[in-house]
Amino acid sequence: MLRVISPPLRALLRPSLRRFKRELHRPRESQSRLLEKLIAGLSESAYGRAFGVRAGDDYENFVAKVPIVDYDDLSQWIERQKSEEKKILVSEPVLFYEKTSGSAGAAKFIPYTASLKASFNRMFLLHLGDLLERGPRLKTGKTFVSVSPAMGESETTARGKRIGLEDDSEYLSLWAKWLLEPFLAVPASIKKIRDASRFRRALATMLIAADDLEIVSIWNPTLLESLTNFAEQQRETIIEDLKRGRLDCENLSFEFKRASAARLELLKEKSVRWDEVWPRLKLISCWASANAKLSALRIKERFPNALVQGKGLLATEAPMTVPLIEARGFVPLPSEVFYEFEDESGKLALLDELEEGRDYDLIITQKGGLYRYRIGDRIRATHFYESAPCLEFQGRSGAVSDIVGEKLNEKFVEACLAQLDQSARFQTLLPVVSETGAAYYLLIVDALTDSVESIEARLEEALCEAYHYLAARRLGQLKRARARVCRDAMEIYFDYFTERGMKLGDIKHQHLIKNLEDAARLLKRFCG
Repeated sequence: MLRVISPPLRALLRPSLRRFKRELHRPRESQSRLLEKLIAGLSESAYGRAFGVRAGDDYENFVAKVPIVDYDDLSQWIERQKSEEKKILVSEPVLFYEKTSGSAGAAKFIPYTASLKASFNRMFLLHLGDLLERGPRLKTGKTFVSVSPAMGESETTARGKRIGLEDDSEYLSLWAKWLLEPFLAVPASIKKIRDASRFRRALATMLIAADDLEIVSIWNPTLLESLTNFAEQQRETIIEDLKRGRLDCENLSFEFKRASAARLELLKEKSVRWDEVWPRLKLISCWASANAKLSALRIKERFPNALVQGKGLLATEAPMTVPLIEARGFVPLPSEVFYEFEDESGKLALLDELEEGRDYDLIITQKGGLYRYRIGDRIRATHFYESAPCLEFQGRSGAVSDIVGEKLNEKFVEACLAQLDQSARFQTLLPVVSETGAAYYLLIVDALTDSVESIEARLEEALCEAYHYLAARRLGQLKRARARVCRDAMEIYFDYFTERGMKLGDIKHQHLIKNLEDAARLLKRFCG
């Protein structure tokens, strides 16, 4: 089927790619046209009127009137939007609210308009068009798109607006979703499974049954690692399911292709060769920067014949970049999102004013009611394509753990852990606060070749490079860092955040747990 539709689809998407390149060639013009439309819409909302915004205001007026905000600053406006559904935060009708929760922090409710949804759809089609033009040659098109178990009953606002999407394909337009559906390796009904372990069993079984799998599209690459690890641990059960070609779970039945004897033998090997389980796998789309970088590299080693392509900057709030093969990086979407960048001195720059190699905090204005919104991401302008900077995620801004003033930054901790034993597939640092005695940091790893004592000594030495941590240690405010091996650490970590209500594919591997409540609960699970 893909061979039939690929040529006309490529021809259909080619003009959109050409228009996009013209936008990248003139980023200031593209941004100016977009901002004019965004300001006109903002002027019609209660939020815009509260700041005296008028249609026709230029960038200088926009900056002078509208403050830079984060979610907490907007939460009352969003709650008012949910309760009234008038032109409160956004002048366009809200279709639904996407509920999101970072690995640390309370739930957010992001309003989605038709225009914002169209931004996500355009990003997908640009990505698809680029892959069809320059990516690996696909034959079956069989695809796995990130899906998570249902963690509770479907929610709506008081006025009946839906909260949350069923799966990632709902970001797409009806025709794009219709186009994708025949190629999905896993049926949408799998998300009805509520138990996390049963869900993983069904998901792993059906993915292994798909011997023609060519594309995997997930968020964090640790999801694929977790699934393959789970499959190896539960191989006997999964092999029986594959022999039957059927799996019954929570009053649901799933039928799939029965595995051949040769295929079953692959799963019986002590160390499963996953590139032979999915010999046609050609593309793995996932996060590949910052915290996800090491996991993405491990995925590449496991699947040497597949293109592991980073997703770039993509969040619930907005699509901010799209990967282009020719660009060798992640290019912005200048007609979909208005960008501002704040350097370390607090000075603002626009898209065409960035300096190559420099880091910035990202501030966005998008089409769903978020104006001058501090997304919380730190980015770097790596190089330029056409006349637009390519933007690479560097980590979360202000991502610190601060029990007694030690101010440990997540990026610093990631660098410290990279110096330690690299046999571990999973490692995270937990702040441990005790009612008796000083607090300390505990490193959780799933494997070590060196001794625990040696790792603890090297970890402590690395952490003491941070001035405030060293001061806290010298003052006796913190005890010496410790380490502990927990073989199932990755699975425990995923289970915890899944049970807390996060979508499986949205869970980020944090090298530093900053939320003390999460740290305390994870500690019990890792050490229980």
